[in-house]
Amino acid sequence: MQQNKLARYHLHDTVVDESESLKINVFTSSSCTFCNEALEAAREVAQKFKTLHLPIEVIETPVEEKPELVEALNVIALPVILIGKSQIIGLPQPGDIELLLHQSVLAG
Repeated sequence: MQQNKLARYHLHDTVVDESESLKINVFTSSSCTFCNEALEAAREVAQKFKTLHLPIEVIETPVEEKPELVEALNVIALPVILIGKSQIIGLPQPGDIELLLHQSVLAG
């Protein structure tokens, strides 16, 4: 199984606003080998946070349906997980997603 390192990018405020800090946006494609695993990891982490009374919404965005958003975010590989203003590119470990969520919650 391929694993990619955590990558953090600061995005333009016009693309992602602060109201998205407790959402996990997962960009997928029907031809992506690892997208379903990334989506499941995001859902697993969201469920874990619910037990801590921190509701997290997982939003799947098929890139075929939102090409303008993919271009605005400069998505160059899939899967991409967007949490607040940070991205994880490639197949994440649940701990990578948790780390970004914790940072997002602490940043307020």
